[in-house]
Amino acid sequence: MMAKWIAGVAALGAAFFMSSAPAATDPDPDPEALKQDAVSRLIDSHDVSLPVNIGRVYVKQAALTAARDLLYEKGKAAGLDSKVWNLNHPEWQAAEHKLTDGLDGLIQRRVAGGVWVQEGWSEQVSILMNGEEADEVAVHFQTEGGQLQRRVIEWFVGELIMQTYTFTDRLKYGVPGSEQEMEDLRKVTYEARSHFPPIYDLTQYPDAVKFASRGAGVEYFKMMVMQGVHSVHLHLESVANEARGMVRSRAALADPHVEKARQQAAAGGSR
Repeated sequence: MMAKWIAGVAALGAAFFMSSAPAATDPDPDPEALKQDAVSRLIDSHDVSLPVNIGRVYVKQAALTAARDLLYEKGKAAGLDSKVWNLNHPEWQAAEHKLTDGLDGLIQRRVAGGVWVQEGWSEQVSILMNGEEADEVAVHFQTEGGQLQRRVIEWFVGELIMQTYTFTDRLKYGVPGSEQEMEDLRKVTYEARSHFPPIYDLTQYPDAVKFASRGAGVEYFKMMVMQGVHSVHLHLESVANEARGMVRSRAALADPHVEKARQQAAAGGSR
């Protein structure tokens, strides 16, 4: 069950938030160019599958919910019994299809690629860290211990994003029409979790305590769970609002289907 995503994540975070590599000491003739290179290396090392697939589910469900709320209200206004006028009614299904046509394309363009996650995180790193700090974390993430820690950070960020949407009922399990997106999210979740070995011995990483307790490591972790998570929310809310707006702009397309359902109900009642 997806609710068990992060069982033990606190322990994993404590265990893995360790290890580092020394910052570059070479002369820096072009600080800004070197900083951007470090930021790019740092962000490119991240797997953004969790926020991307959470986003796919969220935006899909946001549009479906908007369409179904609209159809319910139209049916109520037309005097249709909700026991009849619902997702199982052929005219409801036809109307919903018209209201959400193009939704998958929107999700593919604005969510599925994942570039938006990288851009958001890159912007935050550029604001909050200098070139040496970004380089230190980027180099660290190429080490064995750093790769483990990077995955824990990604896991923790994904869990925070998921909590935001599930605890506010904006993302739910079992919503008809979002089964494929939810299944993809389940697969990505278990794939991410599979990278964690059963036994964690970090004594082999000499810079573990330093990276976990001070400097660039601590600052980067704080940035990811605050500004990093927030940047994901901002983008997904923007896309979800666009999807809801698309549905609302097509409201009139549902009217013929509601009217046909009303006529069918009236004909059935007159027999």
